[in-house]
Amino acid sequence: MNKHSPRVVMAFDFGLRHIGIAIGQEITRTASTFYAIDAIEGHPSWEELDKIINEWKPALFVVGDPFNMDGTRSKIQDLSDRFSKSLNKRYDIDIEKTDERLTSREAKERLETLSIGTRDSSNKHSISAQVILEDWFRSKD
Repeated sequence: MNKHSPRVVMAFDFGLRHIGIAIGQEITRTASTFYAIDAIEGHPSWEELDKIINEWKPALFVVGDPFNMDGTRSKIQDLSDRFSKSLNKRYDIDIEKTDERLTSREAKERLETLSIGTRDSSNKHSISAQVILEDWFRSKD
């Protein structure tokens, strides 16, 4: 990688009905919400995701790791792990997991301050993905 081609990082907030996506790049360490794709019991529309991956060409995936607040494994963690493995297998892109315990609260607070747009669950997931990516960038300090 040279200084003219920043590494694109794509973050995911895994959910059973929606999977939030955020895009960022390592040089500026900024993250932008992208949107959420629909999922059925945690299974995304792979065709829709293929288009997004092909357009953005990320070098790394960051997936929120949904621990319980006390640090124990959550019920959804097995499904999130399966999603992460499927991402890696399908796209051959490295994955880093990051603790997402407080991202939902942060996303909810951000949604409450939005003056436009909807405040539905899919928006919450896309904003959560943005928070996940921002947290991951901060963890690299």
